[in-house]
Amino acid sequence: MNNYLLRPLAACIFAGCAAAAHAQFIDDVDLRQEGANAVMTIKFVSPVLYSKSISARASDLVQSFYTVLPTRDQIKDVISERRFPAVGAIPSITVTDEADNATATQMSANRKLVIRFGAPLQFRVRVGHDSRSIEVVLEGLGASVKAGSGVGRPVTVSPVAGAVPAATAVQASAEIESSAAALLRAAQSAFDAGNYSAATDSLNKLLDLPPNGSSRRAHELAGLARLNAGDKARAGKEFDLFLKLYPVGPDSDRVRELMPSLPSAQAAAPSPKKVVEATSSTNGSVSMVYYGGKTNTRTQEFQDSVVGGLPILQSDTTVPYTDQRQWQTNVDLNWRYRDAEKDMRFVFRDNYSLDQIKTVGTQKLSALYFDYRSMLNGTSMRVGRQSPNGGGVMSRFDGIQVGYAFQPKWKVNAVVGQPTDVLRETSRKFYGMSVDAEALTKELSGSAFVIEQVIDDVTDRRGVGADLRYLSGGVTAAAQFDYDTIMKAVNVAAIQTTWQISEATVVNASLDRRASPAVQLQNGLVYSFAPLGSVVSSAQRIQDLLGVTTIETLRQVVKDTTPYVNQAQIAGSTAIAKNWQFGGNLSIVNMDTIPAVAAVGFAEQPSTTGRAVGVQLIGNNLYSARDAHVFNLSVSNDTTTGLPTMRSNLLSYNNVSSLGERWQVEPSVKYLVVTNPTGYRVDSKTLGSRVTYRMGQQLSFEAELTYALSNTHTPAADSTVSSDVSSNNTTYNLGLRYEF
Repeated sequence: MNNYLLRPLAACIFAGCAAAAHAQFIDDVDLRQEGANAVMTIKFVSPVLYSKSISARASDLVQSFYTVLPTRDQIKDVISERRFPAVGAIPSITVTDEADNATATQMSANRKLVIRFGAPLQFRVRVGHDSRSIEVVLEGLGASVKAGSGVGRPVTVSPVAGAVPAATAVQASAEIESSAAALLRAAQSAFDAGNYSAATDSLNKLLDLPPNGSSRRAHELAGLARLNAGDKARAGKEFDLFLKLYPVGPDSDRVRELMPSLPSAQAAAPSPKKVVEATSSTNGSVSMVYYGGKTNTRTQEFQDSVVGGLPILQSDTTVPYTDQRQWQTNVDLNWRYRDAEKDMRFVFRDNYSLDQIKTVGTQKLSALYFDYRSMLNGTSMRVGRQSPNGGGVMSRFDGIQVGYAFQPKWKVNAVVGQPTDVLRETSRKFYGMSVDAEALTKELSGSAFVIEQVIDDVTDRRGVGADLRYLSGGVTAAAQFDYDTIMKAVNVAAIQTTWQISEATVVNASLDRRASPAVQLQNGLVYSFAPLGSVVSSAQRIQDLLGVTTIETLRQVVKDTTPYVNQAQIAGSTAIAKNWQFGGNLSIVNMDTIPAVAAVGFAEQPSTTGRAVGVQLIGNNLYSARDAHVFNLSVSNDTTTGLPTMRSNLLSYNNVSSLGERWQVEPSVKYLVVTNPTGYRVDSKTLGSRVTYRMGQQLSFEAELTYALSNTHTPAADSTVSSDVSSNNTTYNLGLRYEF
């Protein structure tokens, strides 16, 4: 593949050249209540740019696409998965993160989340509160978040000895659960609109069904509908029945507060002592994947020769070689305990890679932390190895974060730590503070921070910044700003928005400018800056550089040569028929010149600007309850300083199909043509397929196979002759995943 095709990835790859990490992209998944809705927040270890979502018509599956933004940590493409059990009216949820298609023959910044719900429900996907999260809004299911005390990835929940259990959520058949959930959504919608008669009709139909996961909320809503309609007598009877069925829980406490004003209050059972169920859970996964692949290259001169039809042999004109032969083992362990006073978590994630070609094994501990949150006094603490979650922290670190909620919607935080990546012989640390405001206004929330980084007893960076979030109706916007007061340089200025125009139409837009890596003094030890001559390659600490230049000069050199990546994109989709959607996207990416990195033999890369436009035709449920088809056509131009403009035309098809409860298949095909005005041309055809087979609830087998065939024509230049080279590339991986 020609070097030009790697340019869009160069910033992502070499921004993290000092800290390669084989880890999962998902850092955490959690649920929270937001008014009448439940919100699932998917947090990432790296900044991301949300693009679009494709939903199945069955309303039980959605694919959400995103792009990994430049970051210091280079993350290996590792499939990861998180599972939620059913809680109240919220069905079971599985979140899988993977490459955006099976035909990606090399590292790609484009990825997707495949989110599966155990039963159909109403949902929408939007940008998260910062650049490291994406959110899924589960409409009308907010009450179930508080009803489930162990929410937050517990797959197996065990009551703790001595605790008084709350009413257990009943799981009926899939058909009943689906019907009940639909009736509850209709009732909630009518209730919110003030149509209490219609809400009561839907609730009566729901409560006539066998007990199910929606029953509890339906009983409470039935009483509220009667009360708001002015029928206090019937409201009291509904609430009496509710308390008999569900004596313990936040919703039960809410109902008791209403009882004294109702006619049946005297008949109500005495309030039992408020008890919150204590739960403990241990869950996680262990996976082992083998990656293999081989490329064969033949020049046109060899193919046209008299021996061209013979089997490929080792020779000067035929280059067969093994691309990869590697084992990847990942361990993900999560423990959680929660009761009325505290919420505690322990997280461990580790990766071991064995390269059988180089016979080199590497181990990478990506997470090892303990998290504590008090339910009584508003304090919280996380200590250990962890990913950044705001506050100006930019990379994985070892350290401690503490917080204190001094008002219901205000929280102050402090962080101290040191980056986990090794930078020659330097000593680095940082400390910072931030303030979170959950509701500056009804629609606006945000946070502000200040952070100081130190390298070898010298200030590395001093950052101030803020994250803001706007939420109103169908519009969600998240903005980030990070400014270095010493370098007098902007590190991040970004905004992402989602506009849900209607149930069938959604638009996403973003503007993003960020230094890659951040403007910081340590960059002087990474890039081969001409003003410092050969000193950079031998320097091990900042003091080695300060021996030949002043700190003011070094800071100016870093500021002048640290590259920026600027991105703008707009994407949207709308339904055009029962099973079809139409989507489109427009993007512009500009990368500054990337300086040479002598330590890894990376040559200077000139500035590049890429422009792309694409259209998608999306089909859902064409032959089953869960199949999604994406036909994509995109055209792009990459203009690199001093080089001819490269034009790329891509036609691709991707499919995701569930065959029963055990099989999922994802075939894909891609045809790519790259040309420039000099006559250079690459024709590449790629076939791929990923298969997942679930052997029960805990064990699954995964396999992926990709075959690529390409022909490259290089025209004559100066005194050289033109050349034609053909190559075929086969890559595959086989893996087992055990979830507990």
